[in-house]
Amino acid sequence: MLGIPTHLAPRVNAWSTVRAFHAAAIGSLVAAAITLVLFRIDDPRVGVVPAVVALLPMLAMTAVHVQFSTRRSAVAFLAVGGVCAWWFSVVVLHEVPVPWVASYLLSLVVVPLVLVGGAGAVPGRVVLWSVGGLLVGRVATSLATLQTGGPEHPLVLAWFTLAFVVAIVLVAGRTTRRSQRVQPELLRSAREEHASAYRAGVELEASAVLHDTVLNHLGAITLAADGPMDAQLARMVESDVAMLTGSEWLAPAPETDAGAAVDAFEHMLDQERAEGLEVLMTGDPAAMDRLEPGTVTALVRAVGQCLANVRKHAGTDSAEVSVFDDGVACTVMVVDDGRGFDEQQTGADRMGLRNSVRERIGRVGGDVQVWSSPGTGTSVMMTVPFGARTGVVQVADGVAS
Repeated sequence: MLGIPTHLAPRVNAWSTVRAFHAAAIGSLVAAAITLVLFRIDDPRVGVVPAVVALLPMLAMTAVHVQFSTRRSAVAFLAVGGVCAWWFSVVVLHEVPVPWVASYLLSLVVVPLVLVGGAGAVPGRVVLWSVGGLLVGRVATSLATLQTGGPEHPLVLAWFTLAFVVAIVLVAGRTTRRSQRVQPELLRSAREEHASAYRAGVELEASAVLHDTVLNHLGAITLAADGPMDAQLARMVESDVAMLTGSEWLAPAPETDAGAAVDAFEHMLDQERAEGLEVLMTGDPAAMDRLEPGTVTALVRAVGQCLANVRKHAGTDSAEVSVFDDGVACTVMVVDDGRGFDEQQTGADRMGLRNSVRERIGRVGGDVQVWSSPGTGTSVMMTVPFGARTGVVQVADGVAS
């Protein structure tokens, strides 16, 4: 019951208990039929077929009541079950000469009347219907006893079943009350954990955005020649400042016309080319239009960071970007033939690959693999799953540089 909304927990618990009672009732009828068959095998003179036939309507009405679980189906079950119990009892008392076997069989046919219960799953009503079922069964077996002239049977198993039902309902009620006291604390903890996870995700994304914009551009300014700032770099810095001072980077990307994801991806590539990096585009970038908005944003920013790393660290002025679609996920590879590196030797303060690529792709359910070693170049493969929808996205300008 933990995790179920407080107002639903009692009914869910009672409903589960009632379903278990229904299964036990069917088991009782099956056990009665098997016992009759075994007794018939032991003594071929005993006629048990009418008694077995009497169990079939009870099985059918049990299935009907399990399906509908209304007050009418409960009354119909007790009515049909009472008649079947009487019919079954008459045959058993007439054909089975062993008293303890007859008593056991009569109890087995009354037990379903006790267990099946009534309409709804309110604990108190379950007990009342169980008592009513026992009374119906007691009347049916008593009439059969008067008709056959045999001794009265105590139906011990049926009484134990009623006691079991009452005990289960009492224990379930106590458990429900205990869970209702604990549930608010669990829900509060779940809300706090969700809020904490959301806050951590926002902080990580903010750190990645700052790295992709401010830190990259500061590095570019540091490496630039003396004199006025390059016009392209100035426009990119201005665009990034406008983005950082607003809250658009926190909001989900809105849906727009088809091809918006590809346009955003190509715009990012054009920015890298304007920075002096020769970028060769291969594959099918149209696959990105099938990604969800947040996934596209993360993927475009991560690819942009990979290309920025090529410009700053690879010692080469060219890179290849390939897009693949395998029907399940979109994969983008960024490959360069630069100096390469050992990722294990990367300092903790170097956030580009770790935060702006790995963690960013991980937050949208994707995966990143890196192949690199000193002197052999670097290959970064980013794989993100397609969402349930096939809409398009709009990614803000200036998300990567």
